[in-house]
Formats: sequence, C-alpha cells, structure tokens
Amino acid sequence: MNTIPHITRTDRRRALAAAMAAHGIERLVLASTGLHMIDLPNPLLHLTGFRSIGPALVTFDRHGDITAMVMPADDAGRAARHFGGDAAGVDEATDILGHMSSAPHTATVGFGALPHRLAGSITARLGEDARSFDDAFYAATSPKLHEEITAASRATAIAEAGYEHMKALIRPGLRECDLAVAVNLFMKAQGADDSFLMLNAGPRADAVMPSSERPLEEGDLILVELSPSVEGQFVQICRTVAIGEPAPEIAPGYELLVQAMRAGISKVKPGVRMGEICGAIDDLLSEAGFAQYSRPPFIRRRGHGLGAGSTHPGDVAVDNDTALEAGMVFIVHPNQFLPTTGYMMCGEPLVVGEAGPLVLSSREARLDVVTP
Repeated sequence: MNTIPHITRTDRRRALAAAMAAHGIERLVLASTGLHMIDLPNPLLHLTGFRSIGPALVTFDRHGDITAMVMPADDAGRAARHFGGDAAGVDEATDILGHMSSAPHTATVGFGALPHRLAGSITARLGEDARSFDDAFYAATSPKLHEEITAASRATAIAEAGYEHMKALIRPGLRECDLAVAVNLFMKAQGADDSFLMLNAGPRADAVMPSSERPLEEGDLILVELSPSVEGQFVQICRTVAIGEPAPEIAPGYELLVQAMRAGISKVKPGVRMGEICGAIDDLLSEAGFAQYSRPPFIRRRGHGLGAGSTHPGDVAVDNDTALEAGMVFIVHPNQFLPTTGYMMCGEPLVVGEAGPLVLSSREARLDVVTP
C-alpha cells in the first residue's frame, strides 16, 4: 500500500534532537532572514512553524526548549504567543548580539543567508567551536509534516485552477504582464497566501522568463510556472499552451518531454537517489538524439524541492546523491530546449510514498491549444 507517514512537528523536533545527540550538539541557533521563498530554505520556519516578518533567531536545545528573538521589536508579542513564552524583540540587527551568549557544543543553521558580517559577529559570540549544522539539520527533518502535505495538496489544486483561469483569459493583444497579474490575483482569491509566477510567450523561446509588456499573438507558445503557497508550503506545476494551431513539430516534441517526465517520476521511491531521477530523464532525451541539449548550458536540473521551510531533497540533478524518503515533496520538470521547437515546459509536484510516487496534480501536463 502506497502510504505517506503521518509526521507531526513534535516528531520533527524529536528527530532533530536525536541528530544533535549523535553529533554531540547541545544547542542550535537557527536563523531566518524574514524572506519566505519557493527555492530558499528557512530553518526557523521549518522547525517551529513561525513566519517571521524580519530577521529572527531561535535557539533549540536537545531537551526541546526554544527561545526566540525577532525583528522588529513590536513583533515580539506575536512571537511570544506562537512559542507560548517570552520572545525578545529588537529594532536593529546589531542589537541581536546582546542576546547571544557563548555555550559549549553550539551549532548554527541558516547563517549562510544572513549578511556576512552579522553572521560572523553572532558566531563569534556563540563560542569558538560553533559550527554549521545545516546539512545534518535538513537530513534529519526532510519528510514533510502531515499538515504541510495537506497544504501542498490544496496549493496544487489552486495552481491547477489558476492554469484553467489563465487559458480562459488568453487572447491576442493581451500583454504577458497583464495575464500574469490576473492569474496571481485569481490564485490569491482561491486561498494562496503567496505566489511565484513565471510566464512568457513567443513563437519560439530559449527559456522561461519573467513577464514583459509584449502582447500575445496567434502562433505563440505560452510558457508558465504556477507556484502558489498555502500556509507557507509552495508547490509548482509547469505548463505550455499554444495560441492557435501549433507548428507540426511542436506536438511530438512536447510528447517527448512528457514521456521523459514519466520516466523520471517512475523512478521515485524511498532509497532512490535524486540523481537517478534526473538520469532517467536525460537518458530518454539522449536516446531521442538530444544529448547535447540535456546538459549545461541548456539544462542544469530536472526539478527541485518545494517549500518555504525546507527545500530538501534539493535539485533533481545528476550530482545529487540525496536518497529519497517517504514524505518528501518535490517537482519533476524536464523543461527543455529542443532545437526543433525551442523551450517547452511540463512538470508535476509529488510526494514520495512508501511504495512510490504520489502525484499531487489531478491532470498530467499536455500541450493545450487555445483557439483565438
């Protein structure tokens, strides 16, 4: 039976405490920049569920005790309510140093995202043996919580609804940027708390790009990544739409990408390396004669982790040796430039089940055609 583990935030903290004990760590200091983005991890959010509005630090010890410090100072009340205790608040980043103290066996997570000088000053306050614990932190806490998977499912439904809404709006003369704004507003009206959207169009593209003021035209291919977030959990679907009947080479080229996506998804199960998923996609495209276009500078990855807390297991890339675990969430997208068609996109978000992949989207990507 292809089940998903029901993991709670308490389970995540216990797993982290066990990892700390195994590495001889007594205290962690986790940092957040206050940015919550689809492709950047936020360890503070990942561990505690607290979405800071500015830079924040949390200390976590092996007994599970948590203390928090946030910017700006007037956000301390909200932090205290979230953590069920006191939280310090400051208005200047340098005031953070006054709340840091040295202690043996301390490690840090997320300091690479902080301003270099601030991160160095805090680390110096923590003690000479303070070291980065990022890799061990994400490895110990990589499966998504039950609530995060539920949010990912809701976000995927919003992405699919946004895509259908986008198709209904398409008409020659409408600017790319206006279409993008309309889709983002629609997804937020459906319950998305954030959205990352890439959308561009043209008869032939080298890559997906941010939207411009260019009007849509008959004969265009619209490339779109729809990436809404629900309760801080991002997902993504990748799609391609033709305005009017596409050129004869487009449909077979797109079907090849969909077949490659299926080949990658079919490899997903616990214990498989992320690199093997990318390899399955690359192999199929290479056998079709596109080996040259299945490596840099044409392609770097075939998907990536999803979230605003953790993006583990990282990129679907040949050099990623991360082994899959049940409960991980990521997207497989063999988005590809082909010399016959230009760049096209397809991609589906999924959860790793105990026996294989569980795709979150209800309809697999296909080349859609909108008649002007």
